[in-house]
Amino acid sequence: MRGAAVVREDGTRGTVITDEEHGRIVVEFGDGSRLMISSEALVPLPDGSYKVSAEALPGDQLVIPVIAEELTVETHRVARGRVRIRKRIETREEVVDTPVVSEQVVVERVAVNRVIDGVPPEPHEEDGILIIPLIEEILVVEKRLVVREELRVSRKRITTSSPQKIVLRREVVDIDRQELKGTDSRE
Repeated sequence: MRGAAVVREDGTRGTVITDEEHGRIVVEFGDGSRLMISSEALVPLPDGSYKVSAEALPGDQLVIPVIAEELTVETHRVARGRVRIRKRIETREEVVDTPVVSEQVVVERVAVNRVIDGVPPEPHEEDGILIIPLIEEILVVEKRLVVREELRVSRKRITTSSPQKIVLRREVVDIDRQELKGTDSRE
């Protein structure tokens, strides 16, 4: 009888799913319920299927499935907007006034006209001034060395300011936000 078509009194169709065991069979109906009945409770119909007789039901077992719903939660990424970032460089001019140091050499000529006996004097320094003796030979009845002149060389420091224009650069970021269609933040 396994696989035979069975119709319940309310018209629900089912199929015999187990062979006869101890005079009983199990019928599973389209609504998921199962019925364990004796094979004598089935009344043959002209089309080859069976009908469950009403007298068979009170003493037999009706198996009703218990159904539970389950919830499955999934997340999907949805683009709600875009951000465009542009980096650019701005320039600006600034005036910088920096001190510039320069040195000048001052040469001073001093007349000495002193007669030298012996070794001629060497260049030397006195109080930060370089003294370079200039020697000349003069003709006299006798020959003598005379310091005719001295060059006095000193340093003088002068500080001046010279304003200059300097170009400075910096990076700037611009951000544009764009909402995509159908992603209204009020939804």
